[in-house]
Amino acid sequence: MTTFPTLFSPIHIGPRMVKNRICCSAHADALAEDGMPTERTVRYYELKARGGTGLIMCFGSASVHPTSPARDWNGVELFQDRVIPHLQKFSEAMHRHGAPCVAQITHRGRRGRSSNTWGRMYGPSAVREPNHRETPHPLEPKMMREFIEAFAAAARRLQEGGFDGCEVMASHCHLIDQFWTPNANRRSDEYGGDLTNRLRFGIEVLRAVRERVGRDFIVGIRMTGDDFVEGGLNRSACQEIAGRLDELGLLDYFDVIGASAETYRTEAAAVPDMSFPTALYCPLASAIKAVVRVPVIATGRINDPTTAERVLREGQADLCIMTRALIADPDFPNKAEQGRLDDIRPCFGYNSGCIDRIYTGRGVTCVQNAVIGREIEWAELPKAAGPRRVIIVGGGPAGLECARVARLRGHDVVLLEKGQELGGQTLIARRAPAREDFDGACRYTAAQCRKLGVDIRLGVEADASVVLREKPDVVVIATGARPLRPALPGFDTLGVSAWDVLLGKEVTGRRILVIDEEYEQQGPSVAEYLLDRGHEVHIVTSERTIGSFLGATTGPPVFQRLFKKGVQLHCNLEVLRLEQGRASARNVWSDHEEMLEPFDAFVYAYGGESVCGLEKELEGKVPRVELIGDCFAPRSLQHAILEGHKLAREL
Repeated sequence: MTTFPTLFSPIHIGPRMVKNRICCSAHADALAEDGMPTERTVRYYELKARGGTGLIMCFGSASVHPTSPARDWNGVELFQDRVIPHLQKFSEAMHRHGAPCVAQITHRGRRGRSSNTWGRMYGPSAVREPNHRETPHPLEPKMMREFIEAFAAAARRLQEGGFDGCEVMASHCHLIDQFWTPNANRRSDEYGGDLTNRLRFGIEVLRAVRERVGRDFIVGIRMTGDDFVEGGLNRSACQEIAGRLDELGLLDYFDVIGASAETYRTEAAAVPDMSFPTALYCPLASAIKAVVRVPVIATGRINDPTTAERVLREGQADLCIMTRALIADPDFPNKAEQGRLDDIRPCFGYNSGCIDRIYTGRGVTCVQNAVIGREIEWAELPKAAGPRRVIIVGGGPAGLECARVARLRGHDVVLLEKGQELGGQTLIARRAPAREDFDGACRYTAAQCRKLGVDIRLGVEADASVVLREKPDVVVIATGARPLRPALPGFDTLGVSAWDVLLGKEVTGRRILVIDEEYEQQGPSVAEYLLDRGHEVHIVTSERTIGSFLGATTGPPVFQRLFKKGVQLHCNLEVLRLEQGRASARNVWSDHEEMLEPFDAFVYAYGGESVCGLEKELEGKVPRVELIGDCFAPRSLQHAILEGHKLAREL
């Protein structure tokens, strides 16, 4: 008897029976080549089907027409018959595991930039999108008819490719919902004006698709329940649209998301990171469910089976999209049904490995699951040819992942950590506002190491003599990094590192200058930490803005919080020296020097510098010594986990 009876109950979606209520959404994966799904694409989704996912929805933003190419983010193009053999190979793989598959079909309209392919862009009206900032050509009736036919033809190709259905895209402010929203549709003909007219194009698409594929084929729609854009489609408008579409009898399900992607803020909100609450858009799904007769699918940080079961039992939706949970752990449905909850690797909403990469056309990965995007090579974990004694020095993300994988492969693993808690720098990052789950990856890995029998020893300062006493075959050094302090005048006496502040070192005075030369989370995190404690905070950076290395979904929430809390920025300035109460800086473009003053304290964020040296002491005394993670070179959490995983596979 499963702990989640509703989640693991079957349901009909149109003509198909789905074995449970867990869905992988049709998200962009950036794994296609030349517009075609590849073997990498198949293996990426097949792990989810094999892992017990009920409904595989795939190929987010798959294009139906050459004027909406998918090459800019390595997506799938459905406007030529050459895609059909690729679709057949994909659908056969999903069906081997009993999972129906549905692909998304769309035209992105004005959402994009013509310079990506030097093609022409079309929209309902000549109104540029706030995000991509290019003005499209208004659609004329002839081209509109061509687009409608293109949707129907794409659906037919999916059907010939063995797919079970298609999902018509009407969210993220693609072409169909560009017609819906007054923000993009300024037409005065029969396709503009009142809601009936604005719905006309989308309805013509749905009718053409249904007529082409018949009734033995799922036709669903993805739409927003509230686009959160002033002058756009609020909850009541979206509810009315859903009710009208349901009355047509053309659709088999509604997939309900929150936000739009037409602005920087709402693009980030559409794929919420760890700073957002869980299950945040389920009330929007519930509002749509109240006015339609077919199943409704909810989405938005439904990351664990307990949350999903609650959403379903409360009647907010009929199925749950759990895509990022399935990226973090493709086997989580089977583990949840079997009651192996401790073995599920949870998604914590890091976003930088998945959606932020995808938005730049780089293939999907996962911050904490190194297998993702490498399924062809790494889907299986073979046992080692023979057990070795592996000593790992450092209990941060790199060391923990190396220990976990090495133990799974059959090695005898000892992990030595000088502190009293595992997690390394993630223990610092989690102290920042809205990043409380940043150590989640290490919490999972540490628990798995204990369960697998890794010999974990805390409070051990591992010098060469300590390591050699263990008679190792392999020593893995994962000692991380320390804060980098620039060799500039005044920093040694007047500056304090962001790491030390987050760890609780008191900063006195009212006006604080944060010097950000790390360009990701360190500077903004410590600035927000200080703002929350009542300080007036200024940030100075040599970049054109703060957080320039953050992605499309991780950057905007940071900026929103900081500016709401009153941060002040000084950009394009490189700090040269600190003096009592002031900082001397140089404009990186004009070379003009200026003084930033008065300030009571200075906090610097320059990233880290490697903590190593033990490898030299062990040279020639141990058969193999390896450096991984930040002790090799300071980089990201994902780098650390990937390096630990990769090395353990090679031992």
